[in-house]
This record gives sequence, C-alpha cells and structure tokens, in this order.
Amino acid sequence: MCRRETRASNVHRLFPPARAPFDRTNAMDDGGACASAECAEQPFDVAFAPTTHVFSVGLIDGDIEQWSHTDSSCTKIETLRGVHGKETCRTLAYVDGGGVLLSGGADACIVATDVATGSTVARLENAHATSINRIIALSGNVIASGDDDGCVKIWDTRARTACGEHKPFVDFVSDMKYAGEDRNEIVISSGDGTLGCLNLNSNKMVGQCDNLEDELLSCEIMKNGRKVVAGSQDGILDIFSYGKWEDISDRYPGHPQSVDAMAKVTEDMLVTGSSDGLIRVISIFPNKILGLVGEHSDMPIERLTMSFDKNMLASSSHDKTVKLWKVDWLTEEGAWDEDDMEVEDGEEDEEDDDNDGKTKKRKAKSKANKNKAAQQKEEAKKKTLTKFFDDL
Repeated sequence: MCRRETRASNVHRLFPPARAPFDRTNAMDDGGACASAECAEQPFDVAFAPTTHVFSVGLIDGDIEQWSHTDSSCTKIETLRGVHGKETCRTLAYVDGGGVLLSGGADACIVATDVATGSTVARLENAHATSINRIIALSGNVIASGDDDGCVKIWDTRARTACGEHKPFVDFVSDMKYAGEDRNEIVISSGDGTLGCLNLNSNKMVGQCDNLEDELLSCEIMKNGRKVVAGSQDGILDIFSYGKWEDISDRYPGHPQSVDAMAKVTEDMLVTGSSDGLIRVISIFPNKILGLVGEHSDMPIERLTMSFDKNMLASSSHDKTVKLWKVDWLTEEGAWDEDDMEVEDGEEDEEDDDNDGKTKKRKAKSKANKNKAAQQKEEAKKKTLTKFFDDL
C-alpha cells in the first residue's frame, strides 16, 4: 500500500545571507512562518543543502524545484522538469557534499542531478520493483532506499549497483534514519505497523518489533541513540529502547491525528507534523507537548526537515507550499518552563541502564532549588512573626 498520493540552472554562487533580528513570537502565531515558497504543484519532500542556504522540493508531477532563502524570503532558482516523468517525486537526499541531489519517485527510478548545472548525471531505471518512498545518505558513497512493497536496498553510488537487498516488511517503507558510523545501522519504520533495525556490517536485520496494529509513518533516533520514537497513523508516539526491538518501552498518545513527519531539534526535543496541519514541539522523557511552531491551516504536513545550521525548519504540505520556520529559539535558555523539562521519578524506564547523567543532574538541581526556596519562605515567615510580636 502506498502512502497518501494526494500526499534553477546556475547555483554556482549562493552566499549565506546576513541574519536579521527575529521575533520568536511570530513563530507561535497562527501559521506565522518566517518565509514561504509557493510551489507549482503539491510538494512531497523537501531537503536542505548541507552547506548553503538552498533547499530542493520534490513535486507530485515529477518536477524538482530549487530555492534559495534568507530569514524572511524564498527565491526560486530553477525548476528541473520531468526528472521522474509525470510520476511523483517522493524523496530527496543531498550527497557528495551537496554537489549532487538524489531523488526517487513513483517511477521506481533513482536519479542523480548535478546541483550546479541542473543536468542529470545518472539514472537507475527500475531501481526498485515499485515506487520509491525514501532515500537516505549513509557513510561515504553508500545510500539506502525503501519502497512501497517494504523492500530496502543498499547502494554503492560509485558502482551504481545494489550491494544489499532486504524485504522484512509487508507494506511500504515510510521512514529511515541512520544511527551513525559507530553502530552503522538503519532504523526503519513501515506501514505494516512494525519498526526494524538493519545492521550494515553484517548486512542483516538485527531486530523487528511485533505488529503494533497501527501504521508507523515516521521515526527519529533520540536521547543520544538510546531511544527511537515512531509516529503512527492514530497519532501515538511509540517509543523504543534502542536494541530492544521486540516491543515498545513507552507510548505518548498526544496527537489527535496521524504523525506523518518528525525532525530532531535536540536529543531531548523533536518537532512533529500531523495531518491536522499543526507543527508541535515535543519533549521526550518527560513526554510532553511543549507548544506549537506553526501550522499549514488544516492541510496535512508531508515532510519536516532541519537546515544544516539547525536554525531553520522546513515543512511541506498539501497546500502547495513549503514554509520555513525560525527554530533556533527552541533551544534558548529560558524558552521553556523548567518544570516542563523535568523528568519525574519513574518516568524513564527503570529497566534501561541508559539514564542520562544530565537528566539526573537536572532533577537534583531542580529538587535542591525547590528545597532552598521552601526553606527561604519558611525563614521569611518566621521573621514576619517575630517582627509582629516585637511590635506588640
């Protein structure tokens, strides 16, 4: 089953723009994005270049648009016509330091485009047996792709051949995240209601959970690699302890509709995009909705992605726009109430010996501050009573 289907030539010199002052309250307004790109057709995926203020958008008609941006505006550079014929361009990924843009689509092809010239440098016809949903860059010259039938392929871009093929799922691959070179593993979510982990060293699946009876549509690796969060069709965040793939360790039912996209802000915080059009800020352990970044009215959000400097969030939606949100304020000191970020006793798994030392210090510091405040309050109370009787 497929995910919801109703789901320029010279870039030689693109200098990072000067950053203007930004009022963070605007980001919390009703749909108040700092910049917006009006696409020719519905966007399916958006990807930021790894070193410049440029992003690319894959469209439902098979075209790819390239845009540059500042903190307050977007400018279209060019449109790459018919990269995937008339079929949807579903996924994008920059490789080779941002010099090459990879794309996959409903035509089951993987296309490599030279970003500077806009020309196609490679095209793998029938790379999969069916539509390609996700492409991610791994280490070196290796990439991974996942399709509608639940098949995951590993590719060596130099040889332009698949060096691994796995079909652990019976439904579409919805999202994939690379766990880093140390682990050299990919975490994969699927529409069949399972989440699995593929080890690239052994070229084997090392774990897969039981069917959760709910489509998993997005995933992120959090808490310095100790937790994996998956967004579901029913709006639940299913939380796994890394390496313990058999079942979830926690769940957070805080979304009224499906969680179609997510992006990591910090190891303790992520943003989610839902089919109700809202972009929410979520704390992981403690599991809380901290607030809103913005919205796309009531139109579903297809993809969220962070810029290379982590200052900008891009969201693509069915309203034919890609909106940019200034999100550097999310990590500023004092942005959130300390109580909102405090982990309560027993909230994180006792069975996991992966408790964050920083969390423990934060808890101890918060508790000490509360005790100190209570003590000061009691002393002030005593002084007031003493003064009262002295006056008498």
